[in-house]
Amino acid sequence: MKKQLIILGITLCAACKHDAPVVQPVVAPDAAKVIAGLYTATLSRIPSVKVYPINGKTITFQIERISSDKVRVRVQAPANDFYSPARDTTYENVDVLTKPQGYYLTLETDTSQPNNQLGSELVIAAPSAPDKSPNWAAYVFAPPTYTSGTSELPKYVARMSVEFTKTN
Repeated sequence: MKKQLIILGITLCAACKHDAPVVQPVVAPDAAKVIAGLYTATLSRIPSVKVYPINGKTITFQIERISSDKVRVRVQAPANDFYSPARDTTYENVDVLTKPQGYYLTLETDTSQPNNQLGSELVIAAPSAPDKSPNWAAYVFAPPTYTSGTSELPKYVARMSVEFTKTN
């Protein structure tokens, strides 16, 4: 009986890995090919966050593969108060950093900030098996009005995060 309890205890301890995801993400050797596509700001997994389009305007970005770990990112972002970076921009030769949780693209850094903190970035969720392509992403950017702050966006909030769905 004692031996059975010890085996049961070891089995239970081995089965209790709380930090292991239920479904392992698919990490591809050609990350740029996996994330390439058109993304549109429409998704909001947090009920209190506004869903795009806001004021009839939305943001899109197109990711094009250059090599297995480099992409071109074209952002279409019409001015929309602090809901947009308010400029259309193309970022050339952006490195794709692959992690088990997803793909990270640093678009801009802000050299005026301590430790050269990010100005804007894309975080793209890794697809979960059996999918081969991610279906959502987050775009983090500094809106043009953040330095002055507004009643809706306090001065201490320096960057906004918008969620996207992949449309093709």
